[in-house]
Amino acid sequence: MKVKLRWYLNRLRAMSLQEIAARGELALKKKCWRRRTSWVAPKPNGIQKDIWKLSPLLQEATEERQALLDEADRYLTGKYTLLNISFEESKIDWHLDPQMGKRAPLQFGLDLDYRDPSSVGNVKNIWEKNRHHHLTILALAYALTGNKQYAEAVEEQLLSWVEQNPFPIGVNWTSSLEFGVRLISWVWIERLLRGTSSHKHLFGEGGALWSMIYWHQWLITQHYSHGSSANNHLIGEMAGLFIAASVWPVFPESAQWQSLARKILEREVSQQTFPCGLNREQAFSYQIFALEFFLLAGLEAEWLKAPFSDNYQDWVRRMLEVIPLVVDVGGNLPQYGDGDDGMALQLRPLGSSRLDWLFRLGRQWLNAHVPLPSNNSGVLAATVIGSNAEDKVGEVKPVQGSIGFNDPGLFVLASRRGESDEVLCLADAGLLGYLSIAAHGHADALSFTLNVGGVPIIVDPGTYVYHADPQKRAYFRSTKAHNTVVVDGVDQSEPAGTFLWTRQAQAKVLSWQETPDGGVLVAEHDGYTRLPNQVIHRRRLALEGKRLEIIDELLSVAPGLNQGGVHDFQWRLHFSPLCQVTLKENFCQVSWQGGSLGIYLDNQLEWILAHGEQEAGWYSRGFNLKEATYTLSGSARTTTPMSLKNYLDLSDED
Repeated sequence: MKVKLRWYLNRLRAMSLQEIAARGELALKKKCWRRRTSWVAPKPNGIQKDIWKLSPLLQEATEERQALLDEADRYLTGKYTLLNISFEESKIDWHLDPQMGKRAPLQFGLDLDYRDPSSVGNVKNIWEKNRHHHLTILALAYALTGNKQYAEAVEEQLLSWVEQNPFPIGVNWTSSLEFGVRLISWVWIERLLRGTSSHKHLFGEGGALWSMIYWHQWLITQHYSHGSSANNHLIGEMAGLFIAASVWPVFPESAQWQSLARKILEREVSQQTFPCGLNREQAFSYQIFALEFFLLAGLEAEWLKAPFSDNYQDWVRRMLEVIPLVVDVGGNLPQYGDGDDGMALQLRPLGSSRLDWLFRLGRQWLNAHVPLPSNNSGVLAATVIGSNAEDKVGEVKPVQGSIGFNDPGLFVLASRRGESDEVLCLADAGLLGYLSIAAHGHADALSFTLNVGGVPIIVDPGTYVYHADPQKRAYFRSTKAHNTVVVDGVDQSEPAGTFLWTRQAQAKVLSWQETPDGGVLVAEHDGYTRLPNQVIHRRRLALEGKRLEIIDELLSVAPGLNQGGVHDFQWRLHFSPLCQVTLKENFCQVSWQGGSLGIYLDNQLEWILAHGEQEAGWYSRGFNLKEATYTLSGSARTTTPMSLKNYLDLSDED
């Protein structure tokens, strides 16, 4: 009880007075809705203006076709893999978490505590099932083959969804982001099933889904994210609302809903994006998630012949064009901050590239200078969605050298960029996250990752889970889980909840220099100035060819102190599970298939290797996944100031 009360107090402190007033108004609305016994949606009345047509080129998208049909066939037999959890359900229970075996209670949705795993299990698993991405795969399988079995499976599941989810009861009526994503799925299901009896039953006159389509849009407008919560959720909510109101302008409020969504999307595309194109949440997974929403909404407006502004299109182009600048030669995406593997829409087989369909559509619609994907990857989804434009971009020159992004504080130190022996170090000297709660940020100031030849070697740990395991959630976003220095065993920023930070470390770049075969970054953060003697951590990262030097200074800035106080310092590195790691005195040898490096360690610290322990030695390659790996840790209890020097040398062979 005390923990929950403390969370509420901290959450209130993160809100403005305006936000508190708005939430109070919403609480009064909920009270009225809770008492309401009858909910009757208006019947759709209007002409569907959607001019989208299935491209005849779809049949040419053969590369991903078989993989998608194989996936659809597994769904027909009741076998699913969602958020990396495999399970079987012949008849889907839309309220069941298949991982924990918990069934969310059937109560007024907006009162339901979805954060409580003892009540609902892992709510992300339930919501993923209810985003209906697997149904868009089945609908696309029908469009590719004409096999009505796929269409009938979609119909059966959507009818069961309507039956099991009366508005506004249950866990699927709690989150407006889920309404937005589900609406996008339904739009594409409706398009792909046109001409079938299943389409008639679901979307024809008197179709079973119309009341649900109405309530999804209505509740988004009553309950969309705002204030300190207006992050990627707001983007997804408004993208879903805009797309649904555009494709189905059949309700009295449709024009008003479309206008509201357009206005907010036009505002948020610049609000939530740094001028360089990177997302302000300081979590690369949400860069892709937000980009998908902005791109899908923008293309929908093109079909309407009422495009978003040039300014909107410019920001989406920036979001696309920055991605190749931070991707390594192997195509690995950066991993920093939270990542939950969320998708705005699935029209591609599981395991296929997240980027390629976005790059294809970005080149066609926006003339974005991003590489043309090879081997027809991404053609299937890009062809289905369509852009009514021809790709005229041509060949895009490969990225050269190091690059710094001062606004988000992200720096790429690279040598041999684009070559098979590329060395790429990604360093973080930016803000914790977005808005006052920094919901998806990690306590990772001055952390870095290292990829060699397109292979992740020194890694960010990932995310693993959100609500389902509070202890592991705390670890994976902690300072201990990142490649930086921990002081007195505490985080740089103070955690106050699953998606809430109170005092946030402020990082500052002191200097940045690009060099012909690397770069030099000097930065510091003040996260430990809250400790006695007010400790500042300053780090110098210098990449020169195959050598990375790391110099750390721990300084006391307390006024009137000639000498700092005593502190516990811990220097950490986390390795990919692909690596074998050995430690002998002050030398660490790291090897992987095709390469190795040596780490020369400062003898002021006592060094150990950990593997799969409580607060060290874990890696998550995707949501719900964790595996043991090696963590190198050097510790000392000493006074400030302290200077540490460690360096990594890729010239050292086994």
